[in-house]
Amino acid sequence: MDEVEWIKKQKTVEEIKENNNLLRKIFAGTINESPLYFEYIVDRLFMALGNFKEIKYFMRLNDDFLPEKVAPGGKADCVICYDNFDLIVETTLRPVSGTADHFNHLESSSEKKQLGLNIIPDITKVDNQLWNLYNVYCDSEQKLFMLCDVDFIFKLLKDQSTAFSKFEKFLKESERIWKEESDWNVIREKIITLVRSENES
Repeated sequence: MDEVEWIKKQKTVEEIKENNNLLRKIFAGTINESPLYFEYIVDRLFMALGNFKEIKYFMRLNDDFLPEKVAPGGKADCVICYDNFDLIVETTLRPVSGTADHFNHLESSSEKKQLGLNIIPDITKVDNQLWNLYNVYCDSEQKLFMLCDVDFIFKLLKDQSTAFSKFEKFLKESERIWKEESDWNVIREKIITLVRSENES
């Protein structure tokens, strides 16, 4: 199996289920090298969502497509190229200021629209300073990094026929909230509601 075949395979129900099982092991604390496997899980999730022109992950995999090393420092974890924008994806197990500052992975003057998305374990457990930091960067430098939790993507994939269209709607609404609201407390509540509305449906 080559890389192209492996990427396509991630859309199968079996692979999505196996990927979800890995996540549950991380949450249960029964898997070693959690940051490595969390990045692996998220990369595979975006492969499962599909609809991209190209997906570039920067973690190192072995010949069996198992994770060996996280993406190197200074690089995005994953870049997904869609028709109208590029999505810069980062993974963070500890969403606190200082460990989740990824704004330098967005180009200052990209010809194509770029959006940053930080995938975390639980949208309700993000440090308040991080919400504020992301809000300040969005307002002052127009470098937009947004927050989303991993279970939101898994929930979307329960219906693959609508998964990507719902994900696009989430991105558009999330972008609107981050850009139009000025108070990080308001942003926090609206983003949590946006993510949880799918998780609880």
